[in-house]
Formats: sequence, structure tokens, C-alpha cells
Amino acid sequence: MPHTPPQVVSPTPRADRRADRRAKLDRPVLIDTEATSRPGRALDVSRGGLSIESELELAAGEVVQVYFELPIGVAVEARAVVTRCEKNHIALRFVELDHEAEIALRSFCRISGLHRLPHA
Repeated sequence: MPHTPPQVVSPTPRADRRADRRAKLDRPVLIDTEATSRPGRALDVSRGGLSIESELELAAGEVVQVYFELPIGVAVEARAVVTRCEKNHIALRFVELDHEAEIALRSFCRISGLHRLPHA
């Protein structure tokens, strides 16, 4: 039988699983848990979620309430679940968001000119 050389598979870049456009958002955010309210700093946002910096110790799966204001003058209040915590960086996915806030988030992300941000 002829010898078949092994196939070389080049690594593919990690696919971004985010479905929504994201935009940088350097704004204060208030995070409410069952036990406390703490300030944080928003890093980026999409219609689907928010990335923040905070000293608050949260666990993946925990549900929180967040309050922040978009630079276009719209205040957003949403329930969110913690999807990832790494040091002071917390990723949240919105689970309850009113229709007006969803439209404002989509508009803000669209006008920001950023489609997707690279993973940090």
C-alpha cells in the first residue's frame, strides 16, 4: 500500500459567537444583587449584553439588575445573567429588557460604527 502523508490542518481563528453588534461604552453602571448595590464601569454593550468592570464578586449564572445610560441619552434598566467572571471583568447577558431599551441599544451599536469587538 502506498504511504499517505498525514494531513496538515492549519488552525482556524476562533469564531466570534456574538450575534449582535457591539459598541464600546465607557460609562458608569449600577449593579444590584439580592444582597447589595455596587457601582461598576461598562466596557462595551450590545442588544444582547454588557461587559463591565467591577469589584463585585459574582458567580456565573447569578442574576443581577443593571442600570446605565447610553451616550444618546437613553437610560437602560435590565435583568441580566452573569455569563463569565474573570478577575474584575464581568460579562452579562440580558434576560429581561424592555422594547424601548432594546431599540436604543441596537441604534447606539449601529451608529457607533463597530460591528464586533475582538475578544479581550
